[in-house]
Amino acid sequence: MRTKLLILAMIVFCSCGRKSTDSTIKPDSLIEIDLLLEPEYSIAGLSDIAENIEYIPLQTTENSLIGAFTLKILNVGDRIYIQNGGMVGEILCFDTTGKFLFKISNEGRGPEEYDFITDFDVSSDNTILTILSGSTRKLVSYGISDTGFTFQRSITLKEPAPWRVSLIPETDLAFLSIPSWQGTEQALSLLINSSGDTILSKPNRYKFDRVQTGRPGTRSSEGKLLTYNIGDLVCFKEDFSDTVFYVDAKNRSFRPRIIFNTHGTSYTPEMKGGSEKIKDNSTTHIPKIFETSRYVFCQYYTVIVEQKVVNLYGFFFDKKTNSKYKSDIGADRKIKLRDDLSGGPDFSLEYQENRCSNGRLFSYVESMPLKQYVDSDDFKDANVRDPIKKSELKRLAGSLEETDNPVLVFVTPKE
Repeated sequence: MRTKLLILAMIVFCSCGRKSTDSTIKPDSLIEIDLLLEPEYSIAGLSDIAENIEYIPLQTTENSLIGAFTLKILNVGDRIYIQNGGMVGEILCFDTTGKFLFKISNEGRGPEEYDFITDFDVSSDNTILTILSGSTRKLVSYGISDTGFTFQRSITLKEPAPWRVSLIPETDLAFLSIPSWQGTEQALSLLINSSGDTILSKPNRYKFDRVQTGRPGTRSSEGKLLTYNIGDLVCFKEDFSDTVFYVDAKNRSFRPRIIFNTHGTSYTPEMKGGSEKIKDNSTTHIPKIFETSRYVFCQYYTVIVEQKVVNLYGFFFDKKTNSKYKSDIGADRKIKLRDDLSGGPDFSLEYQENRCSNGRLFSYVESMPLKQYVDSDDFKDANVRDPIKKSELKRLAGSLEETDNPVLVFVTPKE
């Protein structure tokens, strides 16, 4: 019975994989980036890398209140799905004008429920929502209609628990990202088919001795994979690796996509126990990567042991010109990009996953700070590329109430 459920569920999960929105992606073109090479240029404003910015007010109702932060934002077609940071087990659905449509909040232990949301995905035709449930290791499938979500089926996965699930577009395959929770797991990356059979696995070549910081048996999220989608490709990078791989569905293989040259300074499993185990004077670590059709966005740390200093850097790598653009880091340790397109507040790329979807970058700004900014001299004196957008932003800010939901910010990078 369990095998039948697995087959049915995986057919639903995988056959509706997201189709490419960018035909310019060339999977066989290996990208090489010198991580420590000083960027040739600095980003003066969003217009250096972006062609458009949109401010979308998310409708505020009793059922659509968003917490202080969001955990994941997914743009599929004309809909926006937001994992609510105020309610960890809740996903809200809006259209691309910000109108609230419906939500799912189905926490529990029943067959139609989940304990909390580790990850979620939506099919390219907006008909299936797939939720990866945390400690219960369940994949729960819901149909999507014009009015809401309807339970379809649920399956329980084997240990170890996955961290991310990604559908491989236009195939019956799915990629499971499994963290090295304990440091000794044999497989971190799995490719499975609609029958639940393992088509391909990548063993854990970066095992480590886990430092016990809590009670015995607790898990550590260190060693988890970074995963992202770019066009038809599902990409991933292991915590201690300098290479981003992509899933080659046609040849059933994992192939290199990006290689970072760290000049031998890369963070290693042996160093995980603390700075006293770092042998070299300088060590680098890459915790965040986004990719669009033209750019690779990367954040990395440099640890200088002798000075006991940790520095955070960010840059955009232009794949079209093979150039690096330095981006500023604010006091809150977020990437700051000045909005010289419409004059709005700095576009802030948070130090979190899931801030890139459908080829666009996402951020948000709370209603009251936005209103205050638009009333400031900084906004009034701002020289912008698009005065019409500046006027629209002023009208939008004037229409907001202090208790309204955050305003979602879309940035469309250059092609």
